[in-house]
Amino acid sequence: MLIGRLLKTEQQQVQVLAEKSLQQHKQLQAYQFLLKRSTMRFLASAPGLTLSFSAGVLFQLRHHHSMKTLRSLMRWRHLSGL
Repeated sequence: MLIGRLLKTEQQQVQVLAEKSLQQHKQLQAYQFLLKRSTMRFLASAPGLTLSFSAGVLFQLRHHHSMKTLRSLMRWRHLSGL
């Protein structure tokens, strides 16, 4: 009798936690959908395209000799205290 009541109580708690988990999962999916949609909107806008293009150009130039020289000069200037 006592074990049956304890099992029933535990099962009810598990069911409540499962429902909460499902609801949190749905909220997370909705948040991720909205975040993805707003990100895609931003990337399709003029500032987003500019940012994306600039990042692409800088990414392409990261191994270029002049960029390496510029980075090393900036580090030297930073270390020398100028």
